[in-house]
Amino acid sequence: QNMQSETMPSDDDDAQTQDKLTQAQLTAIENEIKSSQPLTSQLLPISALLHQYSTTAANEQQQSAGFIQSAQFLSTKYTSLRRVRGDGNCYYRAFLYSLCEH
Repeated sequence: QNMQSETMPSDDDDAQTQDKLTQAQLTAIENEIKSSQPLTSQLLPISALLHQYSTTAANEQQQSAGFIQSAQFLSTKYTSLRRVRGDGNCYYRAFLYSLCEH
């Protein structure tokens, strides 16, 4: 009986293995996002935002109406936009870009 308890994995070992698998999966997802999405885009005309929300599916049209109104308002204040990768640091990156560009 003592021999069996020494060779069987404990709950701590199972948890550590699961943690390693989870971390590996998160790293793989992060690497995929990094390879497919740039940190920032080139400057785009504000009309790109209008185009994005005006070409949505019909069932989403009602939801998009508010976004279209907001984008039209933004177009009166701004001429361009820069898309930023949403990775947890996007707010800081966008804020620093706005400081440097204006």
